[in-house]
Amino acid sequence: MFLLLASLALADDATCLACCAAGGLPGCPTELHVRTEGSRLSPSGMDTHVQGGWVLRCDGTGHFDPGLSEEVDHEPTYAEVLGSGLNPLAVHCFAQACALPERVCLGPATLNGDVQLVSCVDTMPASQTDLAAAPRAGHGAGAVVVVIDGKPLVAERAPQPGAPAAVEPPAPGPPGIPSPVSTTPLPPPPAPPAAPTLALPDDPPDPCAPAADAIRAEARKRIGTGDDLRMAGRTDEALRDYKAALTLDRCNGYAWMSIAQLAADAGRTDLVIRALKNTTRLVPRHPAAWMMLARSYEGFGQRAMANEAWHTATELAPGNAEAIEGYMRTR
Repeated sequence: MFLLLASLALADDATCLACCAAGGLPGCPTELHVRTEGSRLSPSGMDTHVQGGWVLRCDGTGHFDPGLSEEVDHEPTYAEVLGSGLNPLAVHCFAQACALPERVCLGPATLNGDVQLVSCVDTMPASQTDLAAAPRAGHGAGAVVVVIDGKPLVAERAPQPGAPAAVEPPAPGPPGIPSPVSTTPLPPPPAPPAAPTLALPDDPPDPCAPAADAIRAEARKRIGTGDDLRMAGRTDEALRDYKAALTLDRCNGYAWMSIAQLAADAGRTDLVIRALKNTTRLVPRHPAAWMMLARSYEGFGQRAMANEAWHTATELAPGNAEAIEGYMRTR
């Protein structure tokens, strides 16, 4: 299931909260508390009391707060995000929506969901020096939150082509002479074009039983007709044939690949990802599908997911230069 939410800000608390709200947790914190070398640990019954810790804000800056006081149900490791196991989505949204310090990355979560901050260079636990480094750039303007399979992702959207450039105010004239001011009203900005409506068919079942050979052959014919219509710009008719193919053979991954192309033509990267996830499930050894999925994730700013898809593409097509370059680029 997909959900698209417009975000009002970039790399800030509002984007982080939008991510959490999309995941069903509107009360997510917008800062992380981290155990560092200045933290003092003491037993507190069955729990551990942590006194003092690093407070990391959404803009990538932070400071050590000696007054921070928290109870955790285990002895936290060095550079562990306190409470991350109780609410792992909060850390996920923070990493997606906010700007971490340039030297800091999220380490893998434990079985309990506890997350450690690590050095991006050597994956060792992040030090206070790492946490105090300058923040990385956050998401660009126009960020959106996309929920894919119940997991919210903050996507970066580049400025649209043809967007008007910022207009600087006129330079002031000499002293005593008023600056020229135009009295001509500015025309209203043009309305953005309406996004094409693409009602995708339901996802195939898992596991999926393929249709009989004769029916599959007919489904392939409908895909071919749909591809011709798509290339002619007849979107609605093409989608109709792709849906007909899936009605005949619900397990046809190539129909979903064509739907992904249709969604890409319409600029709907969220639907591209959904369609390609079906293709890669039904035709797992289709390198072109994995490469297109990797490009889609990368276009949404999801480097880790893009890297996994590029890696699969390199395994299926070992000599493919684009797959190798994409894998190295997103490491």
